[in-house]
Amino acid sequence: MQMNELKQRIDKVEECTDQAKHSLQSGSASTELAQCVQQMHQQAHQLQQACSQQNQQQMGQDSLRQQVEQLEQLGDRAMQACRRAGNVDPQMQQSVQRAHDEISSLKKQMQMG
Repeated sequence: MQMNELKQRIDKVEECTDQAKHSLQSGSASTELAQCVQQMHQQAHQLQQACSQQNQQQMGQDSLRQQVEQLEQLGDRAMQACRRAGNVDPQMQQSVQRAHDEISSLKKQMQMG
């Protein structure tokens, strides 16, 4: 995967997690879900920064892959928290699902090269 394409995909992931974070403010969510979304957003932001730094330093992609895997785990936890919470605002649930889908897609694309 080319670095500029990777950066665009990471930007999209960060945008999706940002939307999920904003959904927290407009709706009610369980504490667990709120924490998962906050962590997912923070990790996506760190990944975006790491990608920018890596672009300048031309480091290997192993550390980025690791961060994407951690982000996917947070996305999984957020999805589980949505399910456990039961009556979650549909916009919130869609935001979490979209972020999770983007992360999973990015991970698959990185694995393929």
